[in-house]
Amino acid sequence: MRLRFPIFCTSIVLIAGLSASAALADGYEAPAGYAVVPYVSWTGFYIGGHVGGAWSEVDWSNVTFTGERFNNTDSGFIGGGQIGYNQQIGNLVVGVEATLSGADLNRDFHSILFPSVRFSADINTIATVTGRFGVASNQWLLYGKAGWAGAQVEFSGRSSAPLPVDSFSFDNWRNGWTLGAGLEYKIARNISLGVEYSFIELGSDRDNGISTLGIPVTLRDHDLQIQSVTARLNFQFYRDEYGAQPLLK
Repeated sequence: MRLRFPIFCTSIVLIAGLSASAALADGYEAPAGYAVVPYVSWTGFYIGGHVGGAWSEVDWSNVTFTGERFNNTDSGFIGGGQIGYNQQIGNLVVGVEATLSGADLNRDFHSILFPSVRFSADINTIATVTGRFGVASNQWLLYGKAGWAGAQVEFSGRSSAPLPVDSFSFDNWRNGWTLGAGLEYKIARNISLGVEYSFIELGSDRDNGISTLGIPVTLRDHDLQIQSVTARLNFQFYRDEYGAQPLLK
């Protein structure tokens, strides 16, 4: 799964980039009898892709497998797509956006008491739905965002010789919230490039289960946070009234 997501997400951005290049090469010609207005409008639906880096931090309050507390950090790739809508009112821009990303955040760490025991927290899918609030200045848009976030997370552990070979795994969907900010710049009437920072808090949870040898396992109060910085490319769907006005006769 983790190998497929980066390939899929990179393909999205490459396709979007080719589309952007074609649009810039062709240029924009206003329909006969119309003239392009002197300002840029951010109003409309848009779709795009993003790629970048992500960092996760997992605080394991207690693992009954060894009775220890852990703090695990990791970094890796994140990429995916977004779809949304903006409404510009004067210089203010409000909107809503949904994203779906694949991530490669997975690093093993060893028990201090039992070095042959390893644990991991694997984050491979991240989704968000946020409101966006920004200020536009012609081709520039500075915005903040806030809303819901969720992620598919697998917590696992395994032991090897000289201890008995055993393992456990908890795979579940975690829900939380996200905050972020970004900056976009229009390189064409309906194409924008940007950069965005996001912080995701997935809160504290508890998992209970049984290992492969039948030993009860409990993960108590494992907190999960994710941060990311991504480059974005968006294609905006315009109607004529967004970018042109009738010529006066």
